[in-house]
Amino acid sequence: MQDQFICPYCEAALNNGVLSCRSCGRDLTPVLPLLRRLDALEERLAAAEKRMDEDRAALAAARTAEPARASAFTPAAAPAEAAPATAGLARRRFWVLPFGLVLLLLAYWAVILWLDLPLWTLRLASIAIPFFTGFVYFGIRPRLIAFDIGIAFVFAIFSVATMNALLGWHDNIPLLPQGSVAWRETSFYALSIGASMFSGMLLRVTQAALTARGLVSLPELRKGLQAVHGKVPMDTLKTIETTILMAGTAISAIAGLIAAILGVK
Repeated sequence: MQDQFICPYCEAALNNGVLSCRSCGRDLTPVLPLLRRLDALEERLAAAEKRMDEDRAALAAARTAEPARASAFTPAAAPAEAAPATAGLARRRFWVLPFGLVLLLLAYWAVILWLDLPLWTLRLASIAIPFFTGFVYFGIRPRLIAFDIGIAFVFAIFSVATMNALLGWHDNIPLLPQGSVAWRETSFYALSIGASMFSGMLLRVTQAALTARGLVSLPELRKGLQAVHGKVPMDTLKTIETTILMAGTAISAIAGLIAAILGVK
């Protein structure tokens, strides 16, 4: 059969090398080059199909062997379980805590012990510095937990204790407050520092939540609401609700702190 071909006019079987069909008598000279090219194309197509079948068989064999390789390397993957513990540390910038403490102590030294400035300047610094310290405290993908609230109030207590130590060393007075009025003022002051730092943390978490949803500006929020034709997704509603609650909490905390500090005699 390899030495024969089919007449394109009457489909009779002819031997290679003939120039005309013995059945229909047609001249085959014009179509012989085209028939040879068709035969070559059919051979190439058959070879390509054979290679594709081999590739499919190799891919199927690799997929079958993949679970075995995964089970063989299961013990080596055990250290990856420690990733969640380190992921929480990556969300926090602990280096900002001593930096903020130093700034707060410098402000206290400058206002009280060096320049003798009005007391409201120290109150303003005691709100602004902890606030920005709490804002910078969170890194990527922040998530506020009870540990961070403890950090804020430990920062506040340590700051006030250090300030009292500086004042006691400079004026040669007792380190601890003397009397109920002094204890009340010190407690209010520490509470204001801790709450200001906590407000900065809340603002950072809110900003990260909005950025993750793509709501980084009011025009983008308006476009997102218009794109859904009045049907706002539940996730977007929850994000907006959480943002409003956090912003309201932060504003209320700062306003209450200012009122409390100004009310301390």
